[in-house]
Amino acid sequence: MTIQEHEQELADLATFFETATFPPTPIKLNNYITITGDPRVMIEMKINTIQRFKGSDIVRDSLFKHLRELKALCQAQ
Repeated sequence: MTIQEHEQELADLATFFETATFPPTPIKLNNYITITGDPRVMIEMKINTIQRFKGSDIVRDSLFKHLRELKALCQAQ
């Protein structure tokens, strides 16, 4: 993915989460991460980290992973 594609995906995710309905907490994203508080706090932290990141696509994709997982859970409701 290009930087522009990542930026577009990040903008799309941010827009999605503005109106998303979240599953009740705790939200188990995967075997390692469970959101116990307000999911919007985690979303904001991830978005800020991604925006500051200027490294490889592999690392950037891993930063997107949790936002993608949360989006899938919201859509599955």
